[in-house]
Amino acid sequence: MSLDLEFVRKQFPAFNNDETSSWIFMENAGGSYVPESVINKLNHFMIHTKVQPYGLYQPSIDATQAIEKSTCLMAEMINATHSEVVIGHCTTMNLVMLSLALKSWFMPSDEIIVTNQDHESNISPWRRLAESGQKIIEWKMNSNNAELDIAHLESLLSNKTKLVCMTHSSNIVASVNDIKKIADLVHANGALLLVDGVSYAPHHSINVKDLNVDFYVLSLYKTFGPHLGLLYVDKKHHDKLTNQSLEFMPKQYEKITTPGSPNYLRIALNPGGVNHEEAACLSGLTDYYRLLHGHHFTKNKESVFAVVEDVFKLIADHQAKLSKIFIEYINENNAIKLIGKNESDTNLRSPTFAFTLKNKLSCQDVVKALAKRNIAAQAGSFYAWRCLEALGINPYEGLARVSFAHYNTENEVHLLCQSLNEIL
Repeated sequence: MSLDLEFVRKQFPAFNNDETSSWIFMENAGGSYVPESVINKLNHFMIHTKVQPYGLYQPSIDATQAIEKSTCLMAEMINATHSEVVIGHCTTMNLVMLSLALKSWFMPSDEIIVTNQDHESNISPWRRLAESGQKIIEWKMNSNNAELDIAHLESLLSNKTKLVCMTHSSNIVASVNDIKKIADLVHANGALLLVDGVSYAPHHSINVKDLNVDFYVLSLYKTFGPHLGLLYVDKKHHDKLTNQSLEFMPKQYEKITTPGSPNYLRIALNPGGVNHEEAACLSGLTDYYRLLHGHHFTKNKESVFAVVEDVFKLIADHQAKLSKIFIEYINENNAIKLIGKNESDTNLRSPTFAFTLKNKLSCQDVVKALAKRNIAAQAGSFYAWRCLEALGINPYEGLARVSFAHYNTENEVHLLCQSLNEIL
């Protein structure tokens, strides 16, 4: 069975209106298109329930239920319990708040390991803790292949290591790191593991329990939802967190125990609370996955996670075909230097392709030329400053990047390759 691209693209208004349908969108690593089911939920909330939730009148009750339902669905989507997730304003904010909430848990002599392969949002918040006496250790990429070698991590771990922060799949290198193996190693050393799944989550189902991580983050606006970030914190670590919100808030909400309500975790890590309308429309995202599942599979499944897992198997197979086309083109083109491994298997590499040029053209010039052909790509550092420096690339000059999602077609990738040939 293969993914029905015609059916998929019908669910996204961007492919069916005059302003956007002419574009080949290949900047998905920067933010994805949104299906109609999400947009409809957002519109409904803004029209019918745009009031303060947790009131005693019906529109407010409806708003509350919509937000709590979405919160529970986002937890189920990654195989977490409803008490273990925070819907924050973005991943960067979620990580900043988590680092502040964990600050008092660390002792001055504790060590925190960060990588130079990550997006900066999973580096800076932890490096700032050095101001409190924690020692920051850098797990550096292998200079030959840009990979994070597990043997190197093993040499960095010590009895003082308290936390390891890393990426599931870099937004530049794109290799998929072996999180389960790393989790076992980190936990055997008595430390905790935080994983940034922003560049991995658009292409795979996430099972936080199977991965055995302590903390996990992803960006919902890159997984076909609104501009929000999802943070998972294993329930056994909730007591390590100090409240970052208003002092009275945990006490005020402690009697509200409905699933998805503002529990201590969501209050402590999300000052000001969740964005009401954007959180409420997230149920449209799981509606979309159920729609895809019902179209492709004859047997219905009750579990949200089981539905998402089935759908992403189809997505992975389709995206591997897209990656294969582009990898083959790269291998035949001497003008382009690909960052990361020449691999189309999405279990080994996400379909995100950053590259530099061997001729005199700048990456910005190439991306501008693609835009003139109605192909949306991007150039820059992509907030992975340390990664680029480790690769010997000037972050101010940056590199070019194209990134595929499940709604991209093989013909679009062929047109991209053809356009690059004309430009280069």
